[in-house]
Amino acid sequence: MLGGVTARTVGRDAGLAGVSDDELHERYVECRRRERMAAAEAAEVLAEIDRRCSFLREGYLQAGSFVAHRVGDSHQAAAGRVRVARALREMPETAAAYRAGEIDVVRVRRLMDAREAAGDAFAAAEPELVERAGREDAATFARTVALWCERVAPAHTRREERERFERRRLSFAETFEGMVRVDAELDAVSAETVMTAVAALAGPANRDGGDGRTPAQRRVDALAEICRRYLDAGEAPIVGRRTPHLSVIVDLDGLTGGPVSRSEIGAGRVLGPAAREMLACDATVCGVLMAGGDEVLQMSRASRVATAAQFRALAIRDGGCVVPGCGRPPEWCDAHHLVAWIYGGMTDLVNLALVCRPHHVMIHLGALELPRRE
Repeated sequence: MLGGVTARTVGRDAGLAGVSDDELHERYVECRRRERMAAAEAAEVLAEIDRRCSFLREGYLQAGSFVAHRVGDSHQAAAGRVRVARALREMPETAAAYRAGEIDVVRVRRLMDAREAAGDAFAAAEPELVERAGREDAATFARTVALWCERVAPAHTRREERERFERRRLSFAETFEGMVRVDAELDAVSAETVMTAVAALAGPANRDGGDGRTPAQRRVDALAEICRRYLDAGEAPIVGRRTPHLSVIVDLDGLTGGPVSRSEIGAGRVLGPAAREMLACDATVCGVLMAGGDEVLQMSRASRVATAAQFRALAIRDGGCVVPGCGRPPEWCDAHHLVAWIYGGMTDLVNLALVCRPHHVMIHLGALELPRRE
């Protein structure tokens, strides 16, 4: 007993232990069918509540408010349930299939989309569409409805397509931990373009058994690599009379291993020591003479980075990322200083090695050590 409550095993039902696999599978399918039937019954009840406006007697002004308060749904979810309940009153074939547990609410909503696109045409096509809803998986049926709507209501389809396109967005928000959260909604073409490009770079990591990154981490690294290559190619449009590039501001002590008073990237984001060292391996360094903390007096010529000839020699010598088991090609790699440049390491072949960007970051974070070169 725990606090007056009898302790019991949570999780596996002892009554299922002796059930065969086939029977267990059929029982689950039946449970889901009854779940859909119960949801259909609830929709019918809600439709009648909405028709009678009986919720007014309890002080609610809308059926959605009644559902949200009495059941605990969010107001958005409650409004969706009311919408489904109202639509089913005008969709007899859909309501019957839902009541019989043959279709779920996801397919009901797709059928509602078809009805909203072309009401008259839907009335004639409802039996066929409902039949397909019962035998097609959710993704296939979504395509079925989309193509049907395009065929019978092209103007509606174009209008919806334009509305979806106008909702496209991409935003960046810095968190209090110094990370940046990316939130986006992409139209179909943009999404496929981005996903294809990311998959092309993230994919080879799936063949590397020693890569400990998660799929999500591989996608982040791939997206950053795509953007880095674009900037390195010099094809970006001129902004403010210069080609866009990463701007890193580090005081001289920070580049020579001393105490750091300023270390920033971009719009003032704090740059940590590992990232600072990693960028110094493969970056053009430009000295700036400052008067006080913010007045620029003089800038020296840009200098110090592995030359194209050195990189070609590294590609021949190393053949790609030198981390055992990696195998990423030279064009995916940075010229890493074995002795960090900020600690006096020279930009000579003997002090350079090709390392792919993910492993480069790991090295400077102290999460990976390169094997000693013979």
